[in-house]
Amino acid sequence: MRTLTRATRTGVLAATAGALLFTGVAAQGTALAAPQAPKAPKAKLTVQDYRAFLKKGGGSSAKLLKSFDRLPQAKQQKFVGYLQSAAVQKAFDAGLGGYVTTSKRNWEDYNKDVRFTGDVRAVTRSDKAGRHTTLTFTATESIYNLPVISHKSVLSYTYRPGVGYKSPKFKSSLTNLNGAFAVTRGAADSVRTSSGVWGVATWKYTPLYKSAGTTPIVKTQTTLGTSAKFSARLANR
Repeated sequence: MRTLTRATRTGVLAATAGALLFTGVAAQGTALAAPQAPKAPKAKLTVQDYRAFLKKGGGSSAKLLKSFDRLPQAKQQKFVGYLQSAAVQKAFDAGLGGYVTTSKRNWEDYNKDVRFTGDVRAVTRSDKAGRHTTLTFTATESIYNLPVISHKSVLSYTYRPGVGYKSPKFKSSLTNLNGAFAVTRGAADSVRTSSGVWGVATWKYTPLYKSAGTTPIVKTQTTLGTSAKFSARLANR
């Protein structure tokens, strides 16, 4: 698939930005994250620090460690440099829209090494109660095609003509293998209905090394589903 240009991506985000502002009520959600880097502040994240960080975790951490160790030394150095770059983390966003009957995926290359991917898996089925829709939105930051941060949310609801939206549910989760930023919830997940169903998760990126800066980065991950269409975005707040 052809990479989206900056102009195209900006257009997608701008088209949905106005629609995606709302307040909501608390909903349940979970966060999954690998152990964070050492709490003691250091000047910068080193290759040795990052390997130690990955060793503390299992599953995705162990898999990434194997792939990381196969990279040439020069790429390992660049890899940890990207991890602790505030500019890269601020640039991490994704935005896309489409029909609830069709899944969609796009991406933007930050540079030749770093990619941001947005993916919405749309599933619908109909019965006497109406059309049941589930939208799974995943935004992923990858370095050398290796995923380091992945935000996932699932929005589900039922739409029935003449009745409206019923049974809205929303939950989010996180896989953070960055090592230079602690990523935590900035607020509880929320969901509400009006002219559609809105779900939002808020994430706070806190620097763990001096090289990553001192100011937290806050992002919102939002999905809007209607009777026919959806829009989804991860962006700085």
